[in-house]
Amino acid sequence: MTILHSKPLLLRACEAGLFGKNHVYENGSIAEALFTYLSGKPNEALINQLCAPKRGRHLVCLSEQWQSFIQQNFPDAETYVRYQMKSVNHFVFPNLDGLAPEFELRKFGEKEFEAKPFSHGKNYKSAEDFAANGAGAVIWHKGKIVSSASSFISFENEIELDFSTMQDYRRKGLANHCISQMLKNCEKRGLLVHWDAQTELSRNIAFKFGFELNQNYTVYIV
Repeated sequence: MTILHSKPLLLRACEAGLFGKNHVYENGSIAEALFTYLSGKPNEALINQLCAPKRGRHLVCLSEQWQSFIQQNFPDAETYVRYQMKSVNHFVFPNLDGLAPEFELRKFGEKEFEAKPFSHGKNYKSAEDFAANGAGAVIWHKGKIVSSASSFISFENEIELDFSTMQDYRRKGLANHCISQMLKNCEKRGLLVHWDAQTELSRNIAFKFGFELNQNYTVYIV
């Protein structure tokens, strides 16, 4: 099992008090920032307190001590692998097949912000905040957003990329168009993009746009 060796953007924003909640104690911390990040030395009382009311927490260990603790105290925890890519602000733009006429590719604007497709935009105060600090693109079809790529969070001129497509519209290359449009905007503005892939498919899409793998790491579900 592999620990995460570098702090993700979500954790850095949490430690700065801008996202989630960070529980700091002597020799360590537990940060609730979408994932639950475990740093330093274990605190058994605190982790049990946090896990008790909420089943299915996704724990990410940033120290060998925490990894040993989780393995010993949660032996039945499910695990999966995520793929942290190296953050970049210059990208490769692959040649994409043209969109069918019934699909409309658009910038993530005010209308899209109000719709918050796939919960994109929820971590921004307003459409103006998103326009100033975030980035994104969507595809509309018959009056609904069927695919979207968006910054999940912004911190210090850096963003965390997230994308999703409705089940019935997958494997049509729609996400690639959204990602391409979004990254062109990010490159123009000099935004550093973080990509933390949940699946091999997401990792392989990242490769297409010039991202390189930083490391694999293990997530524990308790």
